[in-house]
Amino acid sequence: MSRPWPGAIRKATFGLAAVLLLFSLALAQEKVLRILEAEKLELRQEGGEEVYVLTGNPVRLERDGEAIEAGRATYFRTRKLLFLSEGVRYRDREGRLVEAEELQIDLSDESFDALEVRIEAKDLLLTGPLCQRVAGAILLENGYATPCASCGQEVPDYAFRAREIVLYPGDRVVARGVVVLVQEKPVLELPVLLLFLSERRPRFEVGQDEGGFYLKAALPYVADFGLGFTLLSYYQGRGYGFGFDHYGTGEAKERYFFLHTPPDTFQYRGEYALKRQGFSLSALVERDDTREKLTRFRLEALLPGIPTPQDWRYALRLEGFLDHDPTTPPPRTLQRLPEVEAQSPVFREGPFSLQAGFVLGRYLAETNPLNRSTRALGPYAEAGRALLSHSESLSLSPWPGAALRAENRFRGFYYTTRNPNGEHERQIEWATSASLRQSLGGFSLEAGYARSVQEGETPFRFDALPQRRSHQATLALGFQERPLSLSLKAGRNLEEERYLPLEAQVLLQDQGYSLTVGHKRGLEGEGPLETRLEAGFTPYPFSLKASLRFDHPKALFDPLLLQAGYALPGGSLNLTHRHDLNGKGALTTDLTYALREGVTAYTLQGRRDWEVDTLALQGQAILGPESLSLRTTLDPKALGYALGYRFGAVPGPLLDLELSGRYQEGFRATNLRLGLTQALPEVGFRLNANLHLPEVEDKDIYLKDATFSGGMELWKPVPADEAGEGAIPGLSLSGSLTYTRRPQTPEGYGLALRSFGPTLTFLGRENTKLHLAALLTQNLPGEPLKPRFILVLDRCCWAMRFTLDAAKGSVGLAFLYGGQAAGLLLSEEGVKLGGGR
Repeated sequence: MSRPWPGAIRKATFGLAAVLLLFSLALAQEKVLRILEAEKLELRQEGGEEVYVLTGNPVRLERDGEAIEAGRATYFRTRKLLFLSEGVRYRDREGRLVEAEELQIDLSDESFDALEVRIEAKDLLLTGPLCQRVAGAILLENGYATPCASCGQEVPDYAFRAREIVLYPGDRVVARGVVVLVQEKPVLELPVLLLFLSERRPRFEVGQDEGGFYLKAALPYVADFGLGFTLLSYYQGRGYGFGFDHYGTGEAKERYFFLHTPPDTFQYRGEYALKRQGFSLSALVERDDTREKLTRFRLEALLPGIPTPQDWRYALRLEGFLDHDPTTPPPRTLQRLPEVEAQSPVFREGPFSLQAGFVLGRYLAETNPLNRSTRALGPYAEAGRALLSHSESLSLSPWPGAALRAENRFRGFYYTTRNPNGEHERQIEWATSASLRQSLGGFSLEAGYARSVQEGETPFRFDALPQRRSHQATLALGFQERPLSLSLKAGRNLEEERYLPLEAQVLLQDQGYSLTVGHKRGLEGEGPLETRLEAGFTPYPFSLKASLRFDHPKALFDPLLLQAGYALPGGSLNLTHRHDLNGKGALTTDLTYALREGVTAYTLQGRRDWEVDTLALQGQAILGPESLSLRTTLDPKALGYALGYRFGAVPGPLLDLELSGRYQEGFRATNLRLGLTQALPEVGFRLNANLHLPEVEDKDIYLKDATFSGGMELWKPVPADEAGEGAIPGLSLSGSLTYTRRPQTPEGYGLALRSFGPTLTFLGRENTKLHLAALLTQNLPGEPLKPRFILVLDRCCWAMRFTLDAAKGSVGLAFLYGGQAAGLLLSEEGVKLGGGR
């Protein structure tokens, strides 16, 4: 298409395919703006700049995971500006939906400006007359926000107006000049307000446990250096607790957490990570007295942060722990106190290359039990170490048909510990190899040299190398002229001053067949050592293979391996047989059959073990959502069997049945196993049961064990009618229950309950729910019932929870804010109860 001349306007109506082609060519860049739907394209020239105007009902665009809809879209190519109008809907990569009258996006830095905006960010609705996005953060001026917009409330329970609202990437909202509204009436003015959209934990809790009265509060704050929560608590008779949970808002990833719980329990965690092109730094300090009284720390600094192959690389690492409990032995983990590293880039000069590195550090680690001189240091000791490494390589062709390759690799470990002779300990790993190959037509001659040494001693277990030495020279002669290939290789072990075995191989290979004969012979008077034979014949759809090896010193054959295959349309048939030629005869025979046609598939596997006289068969038939399986094992004494049936697929329901046992002068160990699984939101559970069936030694039918875990809604709640009558509470069941048959006990059974019990849900106006749960965590019979009662009032955008735990003798009251708060409260044990959204 020709380019339009200045001032001229060309209009055309295209089908979707033509629009996509034209616009993709015009907007070719790193992040392509794709047109999914449009009715009309207009090309203009305004002020020397190409302008593209799209109209539609609506125009639908997509760019790097962002979806855009508008009645009209105008793109200014030189400035990379996209102007949208008429019912704009813009969903960014974080899932936030922006609706506006007008929206202008700068595609070069992904900033935008919008008028008359409505933003849906997770469970928060924000509106305002003017909005901007810069560096991923959305700024709303003179805005209004509420988490109750999706709750069906005629008047939101709470909201706020603010002079400025900043929505950061992720889940943080910071508002300044705030007026808090309850039922749309102002009740409180705040200079600043902080919200975490993804967090639904209690912010205020009061209750009583076995130690007495307690109070917990988490109060948000925001400052120039970050935002987070102050953590305050009081425990009757035990004292005060305090702490903070801080998030940085700068370029680096920062999270600092500290909590002191009386009388002397500390928990803290500090994380810092900054990664730039020229520099990278990460640090971690953490302690949790509820697990172990240790402060663990880790630091790593890299220069450059994102290296290229041409860069020198430097690193500083610090890793270890501080032990706050001298009564317990410390863990024997590796500590770097500290470690510095320098590594060069690969220097290349023609065919030669060189790279070197150096690591210097002091370490606390487990000692090497094989080193006698470090046994006196104990199982955990400290020592310094320097590690020097370098590698060199050479690759060139000195004359036609010749190839010369050489490589040298060295690592030297030097320690501050001394051996019994008073010398500093060391260990090295040194490998050198070189080869010269000359080719002339189908002939080739190659001379090789290789030396490898691993020796010395280390005081540490983590870097110990096995003792190993190898030193040899080889000479190889080859000829290749399709389909024939010949090779002859010999050499000398320079370490032991003896010749290596002579290895000869003949390979005859072409399309449809292959034959390999290999022979190894000792040159130090050993005579023949090994002879191998491998043959293959593959006339499609058949394939036949055979392999055999003879060990001359032992005068024994390895088992003869015979393989046959047949390629079926959509499947295969394979037969494998192993036969001993030393007098034992047949060893094993295996048959495998597989066939798939659409959603139908069949498999069969069988094995005959001739040595132990057993026959095993395993087959499966998949018939769409159904499948049948059979496993049998036949030996001279009994027939073992397992017949299975499966119906359904995830998320369910998925039914599994298996009948298993063995026949030995009658049926024995006969069991019927049942498994039923469903993972739907309303009903998610797993049921497993094992039913004993009549057998020779026990003719009775009884349930051996059964386990139920998950949650199911038996029926949904029904709200009251306009007259306030006819309300029916919903009922759900959740938790885990395990039944075990115990005939040796007086009761004959045992029940293990884990947060198991019913939940009643009452549904009120404006999506208000009242949940009442009674959960048991104990073993029955023999223990008195001590349930945990949970009462939750859920107003969708806030919730109140009251807990009474008879087992712990505690009472608690907690408040939550944010969308669907109670849905999380009622999933404390990983099981979502019925009635919650």
